[in-house]
Amino acid sequence: MRELARRTRFDHAYLSRVLTGKQRPSSALADAVDKALNAGGDLVVLVDAPPPSDDLAETGDVLEFMRRAETSDLGAGTLDVLGGAVDQLCRDYPTAPGPVLRDRSKKLLSHALGLLERRTTLAEHRELLVHVGWLSALLGCVHFDVGDRLAAETARKMAHQLGEQAGHGEIIAWAYEITAWFALSEGRYQAVVAAAEAGRAHAGISSGGVQLLVQQAKASAKLGDDQAHRLLGEAGKMLAQLPATDQPEHHFVFDPDKLTSHGATAYTWLGWDEAAGEYASEMADRYQREYRPMRLATARLNLGILAARRGALDEAVSLGEAAFESERRSGALTSWARGMLSELEDRYAGERLVVDYRERLALEAGGDR
Repeated sequence: MRELARRTRFDHAYLSRVLTGKQRPSSALADAVDKALNAGGDLVVLVDAPPPSDDLAETGDVLEFMRRAETSDLGAGTLDVLGGAVDQLCRDYPTAPGPVLRDRSKKLLSHALGLLERRTTLAEHRELLVHVGWLSALLGCVHFDVGDRLAAETARKMAHQLGEQAGHGEIIAWAYEITAWFALSEGRYQAVVAAAEAGRAHAGISSGGVQLLVQQAKASAKLGDDQAHRLLGEAGKMLAQLPATDQPEHHFVFDPDKLTSHGATAYTWLGWDEAAGEYASEMADRYQREYRPMRLATARLNLGILAARRGALDEAVSLGEAAFESERRSGALTSWARGMLSELEDRYAGERLVVDYRERLALEAGGDR
């Protein structure tokens, strides 16, 4: 009752009289409780309707609704612990081995789904949906990283549905972003644009919104469209509107370095070699000091493509091979590496180093990650 009094800003004593049937609830109270419990107008209709012959029965309906809305089997702090665990897994994403992160995330998901089967208040139920939504989005990414495309899509769809049920636009936006990521790594660039535009309708000004812009920029670059540069500029402007983060490693939090990393890839694909080289070199230098293996691998592939374009075959192949050094790999790594192989084959067809790199890539693509 204290929580309801705080959220509705009605006097605790007044609420007590209503709950004990000593006083009829006012329309203002019904409206406040309806909003606090996300009842969708049901309480307002119930209280404002013409009184039936038995006023006490009507009051009892309201009391029963309020009682059920406040009934919960969750212990104090349960949702805080769950939310903290989900956040930790999201922060582990850049560095934890894919199979390890997958198994830990699946275990937590099983526990969270069990909580959804217990009695909760309406507010608790929505918060649970949000936590499970983020966890499902994470699993979509991790399943893709370890090569399980079907499980990845299943988790992505689950995140989308949970986002809709919770009314959480950014979770929906990230579900679209994952679709865009899959399509980008599979060479379906128009599908990337479609997913990015659909996701941005839900994202608002958020990390998900920035990520969708950069995915669309990269697809545009692959299509040879200079609007990639404009989209990166829009992403930068949106990022500037977000509060500075103290969790740059969180997978669903967009940090400034991420924009530089994506920019290096987009400019490499677009053929703007000078800008691409500046960005990719900055990322390679930074992530040789800081352990961010997936970003380092991407920077090395971008630098490898640029080396190939300027005639440095040995350097290009060396960088391309170095991209596979870490156990922690993005599900898109082999796709980006195939892009580099295509660049090598266009310029150095028949060279032994190119043949060796093709064989290395075939081995990596067929390996169990």
